[in-house]
Order: sequence, then C-alpha cells, then structure tokens
Amino acid sequence: MGSGFVGGPTSAVIAYKSDVEVTVVDINSDRISAWKSKSLPIYEPGLDEIVQAARARVIPSQDHDGHGANAGLDHITLDRRAKLVFSTDVDQAIVDADLIFVCVNTPTKAHGIGKGSAADLDFVEAATRNIAKVATRDKIVVEKSTVPCRTAQSIREILAANAHPGVRFDVLSNPEFLAEGTAIRDLLNPDRIIIGSMPTPAGYRAAATLAGVYEQWVPRERIITMNLWSSELSKLAANAMLAQRISSVNALSAICEATGADVDEVSYACGLDSRIGSQMLKAGPGFGGSCFQKDIFNIVYLSESLHLYEIADYWRAVINMNEHQKQRFTKRIISCLYNNLAGKRLAVLGFAFKKDTSDTRESPAITLVSNFVAERARVAIYDPRVLEDQIWRELVNYGGDAEMLKRNVSVCRTAYEACLAADAVVIMTEWDEFSNKSTARTTVKREDRRPLASLNVNSSTRAYASTRGADHEVSETLSSPKLDRSASFQVPSRKSTGIVIKDPSNGEIKTFTSQRPSSGSSPLQSPVGLSTSFQSPTRQIPGLRSGYVNVLHDGTFISAQQFPGEYLTSAGFPAGRETAPAIDMLQYTTASSIEERFQAADITSKAATPTRLDWARIASGMRKPMFVFDGRNILDHGKLEALGFRVEAIGKKGTVVSE
Repeated sequence: MGSGFVGGPTSAVIAYKSDVEVTVVDINSDRISAWKSKSLPIYEPGLDEIVQAARARVIPSQDHDGHGANAGLDHITLDRRAKLVFSTDVDQAIVDADLIFVCVNTPTKAHGIGKGSAADLDFVEAATRNIAKVATRDKIVVEKSTVPCRTAQSIREILAANAHPGVRFDVLSNPEFLAEGTAIRDLLNPDRIIIGSMPTPAGYRAAATLAGVYEQWVPRERIITMNLWSSELSKLAANAMLAQRISSVNALSAICEATGADVDEVSYACGLDSRIGSQMLKAGPGFGGSCFQKDIFNIVYLSESLHLYEIADYWRAVINMNEHQKQRFTKRIISCLYNNLAGKRLAVLGFAFKKDTSDTRESPAITLVSNFVAERARVAIYDPRVLEDQIWRELVNYGGDAEMLKRNVSVCRTAYEACLAADAVVIMTEWDEFSNKSTARTTVKREDRRPLASLNVNSSTRAYASTRGADHEVSETLSSPKLDRSASFQVPSRKSTGIVIKDPSNGEIKTFTSQRPSSGSSPLQSPVGLSTSFQSPTRQIPGLRSGYVNVLHDGTFISAQQFPGEYLTSAGFPAGRETAPAIDMLQYTTASSIEERFQAADITSKAATPTRLDWARIASGMRKPMFVFDGRNILDHGKLEALGFRVEAIGKKGTVVSE
C-alpha cells in the first residue's frame, strides 16, 4: 500500500527477485498510471529495468516431446501472469494478499500538538482501518513506513478492534534503509534486513514468513530479527546518526573557511580512521531528503514525551546546525556579491537534494532560492531530473508568494540557458554533468569483468553506444579466447535488423540478420514480449544460457529484455510502434540477472554518461565579474579561475568583499 519512493522500488525488487506476486496499490490514480507507463513517477538508476522485467515474465513452452529441447519461436510464450501489478483497487488487493506492506507517507505534523516535530500518522491509520474493514482472512501486516517507536502497538490495537470475527492479524516492523540514488543497489544487495515481531509463537512464525521472502536473494546472516520496538527505533537511530555526521562536518567547514584549512582534506584524514569511516563526511549546503530531518524530529518529540529534555536538545542541535549551514552559505553569497542581490541573475544548478534522484523534499536548494528571491534576485534554475511543476510546488509550499516567484524565478531546460547573462552560478546538487574535475578512465581487468557475452561497439564509450561508418572498433567483454582486434566483423547495417554475439562455447563471432516481411505479413510476437513487424529468425547457439539482449537504435539504448532457454531472436523494440526501427546492433549477455548487468563496470543504467558542462561556453555568456559558488565541492577551482571565474566553496577559504 503506497507507491512512492519506498513502496515502488521495494515492490519491484521483491517481485523481480522472489517467487512472490506483488500488487502495488495507491489511491492516487495519476501515480499508478505513471507506474504503468514508460515514464515512471520517480527516477532511480536501474529502476525502469527492474520494473520492466518484473512486469513481463518470459517462460519457454515445452516442445512436442515435453522437454523444450527443440522449441522454436512458436513454442516460446510470454507468461501473462505478471509478477508486478499496479492498481488503484485497494480493497481487492487487500482481499487477495497474504502479506500487506504499509508504505504510506508519514510527514511531520503541520498542525496541533507536536506541530513541526511529531510524525503525522493519518495515512498509516487510514490504511490500517481499511485493512481491518476489508480483510476476511488472516493477514500479516508489515509496517514499512518510517514511524515513531511503538506505532506498531497502535496498529495492532486498531486491527484487533475492527477485525471481522475469526480474522487474525500479525504485525511486523520491516524498516527500509534506502538511499535515494542507490535504492535499487541497496535493495539488491542490502547491508541488513531488519524484521521486528512480537515475542510470541505467532509473531515468530510471521517473521519467518517474511524472512522467507528475503532469503530468496539476501544471505540469511543479513536478515536480523528483533522485537517490534527495537526495529522501529533502529531506523530512526540510523538516520539520526547519519545526519549527525553531516552536521558535524558542516560545522567543521565553517572553521576551515575561517582558518584556511580545507574541509575535504580534513574529512579525508578523519575518514581514514577505521573507527569513523569515510561515509557521510562530505561538506555541503545541508542535508535534505524525506528522512533525516523528519526522523530526528521524531526522536526529539519522543524524547520530550518521555521528559528527556536534554536528549531532545541534543538531537535538535543537529537540525539547528543544518539550518545554520543553509543560512551561512546564503550570507556568503550575498557578501561576495557586494552585499546586494537586487536585480542580479543567479543561476542555480541542481534542485534535487542529491544527485541520481528526482527527490526534492527538504532540499537545501528550496531554502537558498527562497532567500535569493527575498533579496529581490532573479533566479534561473536547472536540474536534469526534477520536473518544473515540482520545483514550483516546493517553492510555494515553503511559503513563497506565487506572484513574486513567477516574476523572479525561471526554470530552464539547460544549464547554458540558466547561466546566460548570470552574475553568479550556484551549485546546489552534485550532478556529474556539472563537474569539471578530471576523471581518470577506469580500466577494468579481464578477471574482474562480469560474465558478459556481448560486443561493445566503440569501446571508448559506454556499452550502449554505437558508431557509424565502416571502421567499427570491437572490444571483448568475455574471458574466452582472445579476440583478434584486427579481424573484420560484419555489423548489421542501419537498415537491417540482427544480432552480433560471441558464442561463449568456442569464442566464435556470429551475426544474424533478418528482413522485413512482405506486404500483408502479420506482426510476430517476440519472446521478449515486444511487438515486431518483421519476421525474426531464431537460432540455437550451443552453450548460451538465459540472458538479456540489449537493443540499440541510432546509437541509443532502447531496451534490455530477457530471453529464455538457449534461443535468440532478432526481435525487439518498444511495443506500440507500428513499424520496426532500424536496429544498429543487439547485444547479448549471459548475465543471469539484471543486477549483474547493473553492477557491471560499464553497464549501470540506460542513461548514457551525461555530457559535462563546457565552462568556457558558460563564461562567454556571463556578466563580469563572474562568480561560481561551489556548494558541493565538485569543481576544479584552478581550471575555472583560468577561465576568469572567481570561485567560492563551502569549507574552503575564499575572498570576502568587505562592506
């Protein structure tokens, strides 16, 4: 129940990795429609591939002998019983389910007692009452939302009071420990799975049932069981400690700026201490996201409710430092710009609270943009993943006047548009495309490569890129006999469709192509579940196991679809197209699962490596003097200074213009 940043990715991975059929329900019909479309409502690297695979199961049918050894294309079918379904029919999903994950939003209260610190559990209670009303048989209710300690007790009481006669509910706590930007990786390879239950035989049985789901891909030693209250508090404690580290390094960044120390060097030195570690020691404009601030406020409110006021003050200080960092960065920008922002154009690059996510909740950019508008600056915002409507909504919800925002803020489609005629550029999100730091090309050793059996066209780019012309460089990605790079290989032309693969049994390169059917031929349903309008020959290649085919068109990755058994076909392009596009190349990989491709050195996401900003081009269009405020320490300051920029960064000593 709930299809947001927790419910959507969690459900997709469970469906993909286990034998469980998952139905994701939400009362928001627009969100459910988005989950069913090609444009998912949230962005997470790898999420679209996982959803696609879980929604379309492919199974090989048995041949006439009942063994499938000689099955052809006609004997390979798509299993229509999708393991992952999105629906607005909440009641039916409750009736059908054995386990119910409650993944609804738990924002901070905006009214009444506890306003500004306590968790608002309206959605949790509404979901709980609906479960009790609809369920006609025993259910296991899994508390997935981040909630205050002992919320499970309230859920148990509501369920017991409203249950139908003879219906029993077992309540478990199963907190998520996902980080936006790495959620899929976190789900596929979690540090730990926490399951809290009542210390009763029924509670232990329920916990074992849930553990059985995770055991299908998570090592048993990483699945930790404990009591309900410990499980609930562990999530709050983990986020509070992580936020504490960020506030600590941000506090040190102020000292660095005043003394001439470099916060990156200080953080690096501290991170080498095995008792501390290097994670979450990056100075910035303050932490954001849906969890850190909300969870610390939960601890503050819980402490005050227990009359532990000194404890509440301690954790509140973490929040205060975070807010101070935002205001301190704002004041530094104002000071450098001659203590006056009125009428000046500020380009804000990044609005998400961190890179590789579209999440803007509690993003520091919201506060800084609002501060700039209050100073009568003209603000141009660019973020590669955040939608314009989402930016406006965040600024208005923060308390901004809609009319003033429309007059002073613009949302741009490119960074160059945002920076044109700007007095200053402010980096608020550490997107890779904004950085100008040199990145040494990582060379992956043969023995470290994943078991891929694909050909990369143009090895100097990512695996999904393709070149044009007669000179095609082919790189080997399989630890079979060495590939002769001087050999000439046929690559399907732009007007043909085919497969270029390497047979892992003997290292032989094989090319298969197909022609479009004559007029009147009926479209053929491919085994990957994609519509085709051309006949697709199927070839048996000894030694190939189930894997994935990467479909490219005009050098752009289209899809990665699973093939069953030992058969390949040259079919494959997005459903809904009336004619097949020209296919440059289909890459076959024997990686046994999407996460192996996802974790491979050069296959991490559908998205191509973003093009880095041309800072010389930006400099040519800005007003003089040109300022860059590096809020994430992702820039090579020397290179920018050579272009005429004056660079100021958090945690690094700069030149403050005197009043």
